[in-house]
Amino acid sequence: MIIYKLPECTPVPTLPEGAALALGNFDGVHRGHQRLFDTVNEMKRRGACSCSAAWTFTTLTKSDKDVTYITDMSAKMLNFANCGLDYAVFEDFSDICDLDCREFVTGRLLGTLKAGGIVCGFNFRFGKDGAGDSTLLSSILDEAGVLCEVISPVMRRGEVVSSTRIRQYITDGDMDGAFDLLGRPFSVSFPVLHGKELGRTIGIPTINQAFPKGHVMPKKGIYACSCFVNGEIFLGVCNIGMRPSVDDGDDISCETHIINYTGDLYGKEIKLEFYQYMRDEMKFESLDALRRQIKIDIAE
Repeated sequence: MIIYKLPECTPVPTLPEGAALALGNFDGVHRGHQRLFDTVNEMKRRGACSCSAAWTFTTLTKSDKDVTYITDMSAKMLNFANCGLDYAVFEDFSDICDLDCREFVTGRLLGTLKAGGIVCGFNFRFGKDGAGDSTLLSSILDEAGVLCEVISPVMRRGEVVSSTRIRQYITDGDMDGAFDLLGRPFSVSFPVLHGKELGRTIGIPTINQAFPKGHVMPKKGIYACSCFVNGEIFLGVCNIGMRPSVDDGDDISCETHIINYTGDLYGKEIKLEFYQYMRDEMKFESLDALRRQIKIDIAE
């Protein structure tokens, strides 16, 4: 278990006694998750609990082993802080997956963490093999005299907001759909890698970034995005794909031209926010043809 104080994102040895804990995977930290965070923050505001915190996992759970993730630990923490939480508690799934339901609640949440209130979603599962649900959680906490609130589904576009649906929007290239369910643009923040520097040879320099293994991947193509560089925001044109005009490999790349920016960004972590899918990736007959199309993309 690792506990971080927010917004500093610094590790601390213990969680203050009597914290309001929001429980979940929180992949994406979407509108549904934000409803849970609003509730624990309200518990704190009205004096029912000492502070507000998210309880989550360092990775996706075992049942999600074939699912790509939307947000890693660092991104989760930053989003938790933006939602006004005081602490983040990260568990290794292997440390708690074999606990029975009552042991998890009374031993882990109330014993180790000394929680003063618990909030979960309507579909929360816990205990070995996911045997427990929100109804059982409420019952155990009621016996212990601890406040528990179960949050109903949050709806957008006539559907339940879920990480699964957001992943589908992202892989379909529907950034408006992802934006609507997340409550903010889909974003990534990866270090800038050395590439072939072909962009410089055609007068359109780019930064190269790589999606980590297991991270959700947007549909291949060209995107309009915002780029966060040294505290400033620039517009950018991002290519997700194989770069068929200049590469013959199979690796997916994330290559972005940052409009009106010049400078060396190698090794720096640059955040991209994706706003619109502009067009499919294309193979051009020459670098001149590629340059002309990128100029059109930049103008658009």
